[in-house]
Amino acid sequence: MKSIIIQTIDSFRKGKSIFLILFAFVLLCLSGCDQKPNQTPGTSAPRQYRIGLGPWVGFGPLYLARDKGFFEEEGIKVELIVLTGVAERNSALKAGRIDALAAPVDYFVLAAGNNLPATIVMAIDESTGGDGIVAKKSVQTIEDLSGKRVAVQRGLPGEFFLRALLQQKGVNFNELKTEDMETAQAGAAFLADKVDAAVVWEPWLSKAREEGGGHVLASTKEFPNLIVDCLAFNQDVLKRSPADVVKIVKAIFKAIEFWKANAEEANKIMAPYFQVDAKKYAMILSGATFSDLARNREYFGSPQLPGPIFDVARRASGVWLDAKVIGTPVKPSVVISTEILNKRKLE
Repeated sequence: MKSIIIQTIDSFRKGKSIFLILFAFVLLCLSGCDQKPNQTPGTSAPRQYRIGLGPWVGFGPLYLARDKGFFEEEGIKVELIVLTGVAERNSALKAGRIDALAAPVDYFVLAAGNNLPATIVMAIDESTGGDGIVAKKSVQTIEDLSGKRVAVQRGLPGEFFLRALLQQKGVNFNELKTEDMETAQAGAAFLADKVDAAVVWEPWLSKAREEGGGHVLASTKEFPNLIVDCLAFNQDVLKRSPADVVKIVKAIFKAIEFWKANAEEANKIMAPYFQVDAKKYAMILSGATFSDLARNREYFGSPQLPGPIFDVARRASGVWLDAKVIGTPVKPSVVISTEILNKRKLE
């Protein structure tokens, strides 16, 4: 009889242990289901976001914000992913592999026109001489490009810049003998005398002028407010986590303010990510202007009084519509939001 009682107690204990294990498993599953997207398990770990960006020096503040710990100060962890081509950017946005993307206004207009909407929340930098067209000395005007071999990377700021200037001068893009090349290849092709002109950015502008026997036909120094690099978020992320978007934007502004006060140190941190030394980085950066909070608020304006960036988007829509790469006009308000910049928490 005693042995039967002991066996019964042992069976009960085993059953109770199995029940407790199952109960704990259910609790664990429930806590996992309650986990919000972008949030690292555990309450103390910073939430993680993935930001795509191109190899342009104007995006340096994102690296600076990460390396100086400004993102972490805001309770955010950011992974920066380099995306060099339009197809790569589109694929990353469409598949949700990135939460945000740093790119020019014209790209986001083009993307929205092809059903890949993202919302611009801030400007990072403005090209003020860092992008342009280099040409042989025999090509003295935009009109002279007609019938010439011109290297340009399709779908990127260079194509938009070229199309905008041609449109302004009444020259049809199809009158040019264009060759689709990445910027570095376009610059090298010009140096090798394989094309008559190339749409490039620094350091290729300087190289072509100094080593290629050509000249800068036009640049964003004479034509500002065309290439403006921004940070745009996946609309789902912006809707779900606006407070985190504010924190990310604030961290980037911290980086820009740090650069303004400590340019030499900041350039040393940012330069290696663009395969140049700090001195070269500073030289290239002379063709761009970082956009701080004050400039952003001026540039974006308000819903009642939209700023100049809305005109840039409107012009981009016209250029891409004329190029027949979008089917209908894209309203600036579809791709630009002034809401984040008007948050007091940024101050």
